[in-house]
Order: sequence, then structure tokens, then C-alpha cells
Amino acid sequence: MQLCYDEKLSMMSALNWDYLDEFEDMLAVIDGRLESSGVFTQDKLFVRSLERLPWHYVTALWGIEAITRLYTPEVAMRIWPKERRRYFDYAVAVLRREPIPPARWGDEYYKSMWRPFLSNRWYSVE
Repeated sequence: MQLCYDEKLSMMSALNWDYLDEFEDMLAVIDGRLESSGVFTQDKLFVRSLERLPWHYVTALWGIEAITRLYTPEVAMRIWPKERRRYFDYAVAVLRREPIPPARWGDEYYKSMWRPFLSNRWYSVE
């Protein structure tokens, strides 16, 4: 997916609704032409884009090479909410061609899956 310059500028409004930084400067930070734009460094903009944009826009805005380079354990720890971090760990592992962790089927996951599939409510005698 390719984005034109105007589309990238409109995405900056989703990342920066609470600061007074210029959208053009933020795009320059993403492209690596500027070191920072106000309070935003490249790492902060990357974390914000992971938190607030759909994945297909993140890949179009940053590019696969930049995502695999910028996604470090320190960046991952700053992603909120915690559940989203697990999805990005998986996606970046696929991009880096790393082994993917196996599915979790321990007791805590088994109990959460047990109720919907093995409900006894239809067969119980009242």
C-alpha cells in the first residue's frame, strides 16, 4: 500500500491531536530527515503509530525495514494496552522471519476456553 503525501499528513492528525507540533516536521522525523519535532522523537512517533493506527497504515507509513529495525524490547514495553504488544510481537517476528512462539494452552487459557464449548447448561436437570 502506497500513501501520498496528503494521506500521510492526515494520518499525523491521528497521532498528534494533543500537541502543537507541525505535521510536516513529524513526517520529516519519520523519514529520518529530522532528529525530533517538539516532544516527538522517532521512537515516540513509532510507539504512537503502533497504538493509534491500523497495522496496514503503520506498514505504509514506516515501511517494513524501519518496523523491523525500530521494534525493540524497549519499544515493545511502552506499547499500551498490554494485549496489543503481544500482537505486534507476533507480527514483527513474522516480518523478521523469526520462530513464532507456540500457542498457549496452559491451565489459565484452558479454563477460559472451557466454558463456551463445554457448557453444561443444556443438559442439566433442574
